[in-house]
Amino acid sequence: MVNLLKALLFHCKKYLTKFDSFSNRPGKIRPEELKEARQECLDCVVAFVTVEKKDNPVLVAKGLAEEISKMCKEVGKQRAVVVPFAHLSSKIADSEKGLSTLKLVESKLKAKKIIVKRAHFGSHKSLLLDVFGHPGNVRFRKF
Repeated sequence: MVNLLKALLFHCKKYLTKFDSFSNRPGKIRPEELKEARQECLDCVVAFVTVEKKDNPVLVAKGLAEEISKMCKEVGKQRAVVVPFAHLSSKIADSEKGLSTLKLVESKLKAKKIIVKRAHFGSHKSLLLDVFGHPGNVRFRKF
């Protein structure tokens, strides 16, 4: 069975996260340097992303960026947040591959003229999502 990058996408009225602590699980995780202890974005597409061991970073980043871009166009907003989220799989990629894939998604979205934020990789965060209630506001995708 082939592993696939998994993502949950939400059209949010408000996204807010605050850094709590660096993660020590799984055992070999290498958190990135903390640049922002707090992030907020209004009326945006938020993507919770799990990169898996066998994912091809270039292919999955391309597919996910296209899907996020598509959802942004459908909701009429050019703002997105990419959030690392290991909880969609038990076969997660190592830190280097996971982080580099998320950075690639971020880069592809910026190339599409989408204002993008990327949540901190390798930390526990408090989270507030205020999700719109319209059809198509939540999507699950595999790439």
